[in-house]
Amino acid sequence: MIIRIPDLLQRHEAEVLRGLLLKGAFEDGRATASGQAALIKNNLQLARGSEARKQADQIVREAVARSQRLRDKTLVKLVAPPTYNRYDVGMEYGDHVDAPSMNEGRFRADLSMTIFLTDPADYDGGELVMSQGDAEMRIKYGVGEAVIYPTTVRHHVAPVTRGSRLAAVTWLQSFIGDPLQRQILVDLSDAKNALEERQPDAPELTTLKNALFNLLRVWWQP
Repeated sequence: MIIRIPDLLQRHEAEVLRGLLLKGAFEDGRATASGQAALIKNNLQLARGSEARKQADQIVREAVARSQRLRDKTLVKLVAPPTYNRYDVGMEYGDHVDAPSMNEGRFRADLSMTIFLTDPADYDGGELVMSQGDAEMRIKYGVGEAVIYPTTVRHHVAPVTRGSRLAAVTWLQSFIGDPLQRQILVDLSDAKNALEERQPDAPELTTLKNALFNLLRVWWQP
């Protein structure tokens, strides 16, 4: 399940966030990598503990909390602190899968999210490339847009060949840990919402709601 959030950041939020990153101090991205990741990760990250990072975190937290589409499509429970990446010419992040947990195992990473912060016209390369079997998806969205994808998906950031690519990356823990169960619930919820809008007096609506709510009770992980 690949989810596009076209308006995660409002225009002024994206401008403030970009300004913080353009003025902020960056460090080698390998500082937060280990094992194989340290060998294939070649980017820069906004310095940890900086005032710019604290302000950036606040903007992202507010945007995530405000996004009804994000909540509906992910059934989000927790959001990890973001990292803020910069890829200059020649930088890339090789093929990898994100870690399954964080915070010493107290946070389960179900979904990964990339928030794009540079106009695609301002840089070449730098696509987020996801591999699913023999298929490949290359994603390069506009400023303030986000893509959410299963943390289990293999992906990489293609080399930047012109300009610089700025992005925020974070991870979500869902109230529904199983991805198939989560997809079933999202599909049923979409169907319920559509029926409520088009035919609110339909007798089938109560049956559909009952099925959805009962599955939520069975699968919900508080």
